[in-house]
Amino acid sequence: MRKGREGLAGVVREVMGRNPRCYDEAFIFYSKDYKKVKVLHYDLNGYVMYEKWFDNGRFLQPEFGRMLSCHEISRETLILLLSTAIQTKIAI
Repeated sequence: MRKGREGLAGVVREVMGRNPRCYDEAFIFYSKDYKKVKVLHYDLNGYVMYEKWFDNGRFLQPEFGRMLSCHEISRETLILLLSTAIQTKIAI
């Protein structure tokens, strides 16, 4: 979780094989303990990076049906993932 916007954009390019400057996409990065999250998004003027962390509790841990480098989720699922401090899992 030490990477800034350029470091995360590099991960998106090199590891995920995606374009970090795609206006329609946002990229979510969790810490290992699911207490911190960073969301990288590119809008018309440049990168936007959101950060959120919990002192007590954790984010919902996504449980993927299959392992891919990227998964598409809806806006509603993103809001659910970022707004809940419960120690359960969500299936994607």
